[in-house]
Amino acid sequence: MKKTTAILLGTLIASSAALAQSNVLSRNAVGYIKINAESNKLYLVSNPFVSMGTNDDVVTNMFASLPNSVSVSLWNESSQAYETFTKSARGAWSANATTRIDRADAVFIRMPANAGADMYFMGEVPDSTTAPSTIQSRVTGITMLGFPYPVAQPFTNTSMAIDAPNGSSVSVWDADAGSYISYTKSARGAWDAAAQAATIAPGQGFVIRSTASGSDITTDKPYDWP
Repeated sequence: MKKTTAILLGTLIASSAALAQSNVLSRNAVGYIKINAESNKLYLVSNPFVSMGTNDDVVTNMFASLPNSVSVSLWNESSQAYETFTKSARGAWSANATTRIDRADAVFIRMPANAGADMYFMGEVPDSTTAPSTIQSRVTGITMLGFPYPVAQPFTNTSMAIDAPNGSSVSVWDADAGSYISYTKSARGAWDAAAQAATIAPGQGFVIRSTASGSDITTDKPYDWP
């Protein structure tokens, strides 16, 4: 995601300072990630924030600001196939776009040929009450996930990398090159050099490929506050 700018936790930091000055306690902090999505490009993204409203995680609401003719593709782990939601040239979403996207699930966004846009993910920063840890499932075959907290992390430090079965591969999408960058875990459990040098960016999505039986990935909240 070379052209992606991630901006987050600004309100969290500001809120921390305000709480220190006023002695008013609140566990809630709001964050956001901004992705500069260019026209005619494909992006693999993930929203790590906790929804603030009842329907914030519905496709039509999560991607309401994206231009007409955009498409959103969510991977169905059961069928091992994509479910694609489209916004017509006149701005109407397809009937199935009432689907919800779980926190930290990865989706592909295909920007239209004639329009780019700033894509935002926002919500409550996962905290010690809402998500002291996060459990994500991995299935046999292909699973598409993101890191469930809005902070950058060395890839090989994550539970996703540590718990991935030997022989697995994890791929990120390079929107500029229009191709995958793949990391491979050997039969002996060592990640390749590219994986060891990789850092997860906030809002980045991943494709996990494994022939091993499915299992859960448990990630502990990697920051102290909130």
